[in-house]
Amino acid sequence: MRNAVVVFLMCAGMVVAEGLEPVEASDGPLIRVRIYDYANIARDTLPEAQRIAAGFYVAIGVVVDWAPTLGPRGRKGSEDEHDRLQDFSINILSRDMVARTKWPKDSIGTAVVAPEGGGRIAYVLYDRLEQAAVAAGWPLKELLAVVIAHELGHLLLPPGIRSDGLMRPTWDVTELRRTRARDLAFTPGEMALIQQRLAGVLAAR
Repeated sequence: MRNAVVVFLMCAGMVVAEGLEPVEASDGPLIRVRIYDYANIARDTLPEAQRIAAGFYVAIGVVVDWAPTLGPRGRKGSEDEHDRLQDFSINILSRDMVARTKWPKDSIGTAVVAPEGGGRIAYVLYDRLEQAAVAAGWPLKELLAVVIAHELGHLLLPPGIRSDGLMRPTWDVTELRRTRARDLAFTPGEMALIQQRLAGVLAAR
C-alpha cells in the first residue's frame, strides 16, 4: 500500500448531480463508513457533514451507512455489527496528530490506496480544513462534507481519476470562493466506475 495524497481545497452544499439520471438510492449498493473523530468536532457539525457527504452518493445511487462515530477514547476493537462489516474508515486528525507527521504543505485530505487502486482508510487534517473554510468563507460542515465525499471517492475509484467536479484534485482559495454547490458532483463516468466496483464487492461477499 502507498499513501496517495490529495491536495484539496473546495466547498459544497447539498448536491444534485447534473447530467445524471435520477437514481433511487434505496435500490443501489450500500457502503459502510465509520468516522474516527480525533479532533473533537462540534457536536452539530459532524452529523450535518455526514448528511451532506451522503448526498453526493445518493445522487449516484449509493447508500452510505454511517457507523457510530468513535472519538479518541472509543474502542476500536468493539464487536458490533459495523465493525465486522465496515468497508471504510475516515480518520479526522487533530492539530497535534497532524504535527507529528510530515504532510504536503497544502494537503487537507488523503486516501491510502494501492497502486492498482482500492483502499479502506482516509484522513482529514482538521486544523487545515478549518483554516481553508475561514479563508474561503464557507461553512465548516460543508467543506468537511466535500473532503469526506472526495476521499471516499478515491477509495472507490481507480487511481488517477481527475475531473472538474467533486474529484477535482487541486483548488486555490480564489477558485473555492467562486465554486457553487451545483457544480460539484461525480461525473457519469465516475458513477459507472463506482457502481462497477461496488457490484464486484457485493458479488464477492
